[in-house]
Amino acid sequence: VISAPVFVNAAGLGASKFSPELRISPKKGHLVITDRYEGLIGHQIAELGYAASAHSATGESVAFNIQPRITGQVLIGSSRQPGVSSTDTDRRIVGKMIDRAAQYMPALSDLKATRVWTGVRPATRDNIPYIGRSTTNKHVVVAAGHEGLGITTATGTAEIVTDMILGRASKIPVEPYSVERDAGT
Repeated sequence: VISAPVFVNAAGLGASKFSPELRISPKKGHLVITDRYEGLIGHQIAELGYAASAHSATGESVAFNIQPRITGQVLIGSSRQPGVSSTDTDRRIVGKMIDRAAQYMPALSDLKATRVWTGVRPATRDNIPYIGRSTTNKHVVVAAGHEGLGITTATGTAEIVTDMILGRASKIPVEPYSVERDAGT
């Protein structure tokens, strides 16, 4: 038995095992990495509608997003498949991603892909992470369901969680992230 005054539930797809009030579901994604092409692109490029497409609450989607790697490789993304937990590569989705990327940057269709991989992200029904006190255990603070934005939002999430644990008012509004928004639904 482990005891502590507070536990932080940041268990990703497993978060609802510890906090059953959470509605966490899988959202599969694919990424492609190319061979080395020094100087092809110098910075990340994403389509204007990337955020809306990538974080749509329902439906399969692909969006144009490329990022240069220091190695000269190009990372091509992205896809979202709500409710899919398989980590198998879906050639149809990868084809849609490459086609989408080539619409924005035709030279990408001539690049050689060296690797394709998938990951499964923990998502909430509204694509807003849960950050707050558990509704079933006052000793648990939840930080889960960040989907594809976990790393990007890590410092803000950590600030909110720290404030909750220390009993301080947060400078970041916490209401949008409330665990209670799905309680009992």
